[in-house]
Amino acid sequence: MLVAVAAPSVAEWSADPAVNTLVSGDEGGCVITHAASGSDGASWVAWYDSETGYDIRLQRLDDAGNPVFDAPVLIEDQSLSWVQDYDMAVDTSGRCAVAWVGDSSVGAVLVDHDGSILWSQEFGAGTGAYLGQAQVCGTSDGDVVVGWMQDEGSRFQRVRENGDLAWLSETTISVAGTLIVSDIEPSTNGGVVASFVHYTNFQGAKRLKAQRISASGSATWGLAPVDVFISGSLQYGAFPEFIPDDTGGGVFAWYEVSPLMARLQWIDGDGTIWWGGSGVAVTNETSMVHVNPAASLDPESGEVTVFWVRQNSQQSTAGVQMNRFNGEGLPLWGDAGIQVVFPSSQFSILDLQSGQLGELVVAGWIRASAIGGDSVLAVAATAEGATPWGLGTTAIGTGSGDKSDLATAGDAGQRVLCWADDRDGSSGIFAQNIHEDGTLGPGADCTADLSGDGLVGADDLLAVIAVWGPCLSCPEDFTGDDQVGTDDLLVVLAQWGPC
Repeated sequence: MLVAVAAPSVAEWSADPAVNTLVSGDEGGCVITHAASGSDGASWVAWYDSETGYDIRLQRLDDAGNPVFDAPVLIEDQSLSWVQDYDMAVDTSGRCAVAWVGDSSVGAVLVDHDGSILWSQEFGAGTGAYLGQAQVCGTSDGDVVVGWMQDEGSRFQRVRENGDLAWLSETTISVAGTLIVSDIEPSTNGGVVASFVHYTNFQGAKRLKAQRISASGSATWGLAPVDVFISGSLQYGAFPEFIPDDTGGGVFAWYEVSPLMARLQWIDGDGTIWWGGSGVAVTNETSMVHVNPAASLDPESGEVTVFWVRQNSQQSTAGVQMNRFNGEGLPLWGDAGIQVVFPSSQFSILDLQSGQLGELVVAGWIRASAIGGDSVLAVAATAEGATPWGLGTTAIGTGSGDKSDLATAGDAGQRVLCWADDRDGSSGIFAQNIHEDGTLGPGADCTADLSGDGLVGADDLLAVIAVWGPCLSCPEDFTGDDQVGTDDLLVVLAQWGPC
């Protein structure tokens, strides 16, 4: 009992939402969290440490929740008194790329699995231009593309695995007015798709556009970017992210003002708009406000699930709503969607995120209270709109303290949520996992899943029987006695079922 009370965090995943994994180490004043996952089940977590000015630090968590590096990697010792958002992504080898805006340039690095910096690049230095909104993504052929705002347009450069620049000159995407890169995601054949916020004057409408850039640096969707929506305006300061699809295009989610309504759009790899000139509204309900959508694309069905914050017209209440759309943009869970959390004036809903977890889609958010006691909550939905973790929400982080800057990542085995939390007196970064069955902490023992299909069953039993007898260094020898026999068969039976 004394250990449980004294320890505010654990090194590996905890099953207790009040006891999460401390990611940030000894530094305090941590803000603006980002997360990304590779194919090996590990998760990268980055944040700004404001202890001696805003410096970017990075940690890697293995699939069991253990920090890989003895101390977080210092990406850039900037010691700045101001901060812009930054971006991070993984390449095809699971290494982490980070891009940020510094004092007079845009920086980018690639970090190896052991924490070593493989290459570092600088863009825009000496130009005297206004630089902002650094973005980065890994390409399908192993390179990294960095994008940033430079004055009134956006620039892009491709970096090879060895750190060499791939393009002789930066690719510039610009139109009349101001065009600011909002997100970059991988496309087919080593290309990328970039989204942009566009406006012709500062007080005018802010629209969302997109353009595909090939592996050679050419714009492929025409001379001008494609319109994601052609009426209405984004909220000032909003830079929506989007989800890449398997055609080389992507699914876009945003909310417009006047009225405040969340919308979706799909653009395929040829730059063709699928869901009308301004996309589809997530709901037909007009008596409430619908903002901050978080969408997820099911790669098996091609259906899009979206969660959003639902408020009254005065925005004095906040709840969570969800809906699902097929490839034609038609709602599958009713025209209004399904209520997840009833709107309440007691709490705010912050940093709503979503992502796939096996066949489920999971949403997570911070439930902020004006009187303290913030919580990180999550819910899962099936393709049919059922909530398999129960009627209510699942607690992810309930330790005392204010919480902010939620980010999430994950693979087929678990989702990882991380956030800034001042439970220890100064803001640190904490993380927590959740499995497909809604449980936290260490997962089921899957050593007997020889086929790797997430199920211990007949295939695994037959694999053990097939090599019955003496067997040196066999994966079927679970007990390690160089014999495949009854004891190994009992391991299969003990782990029988999903894992």
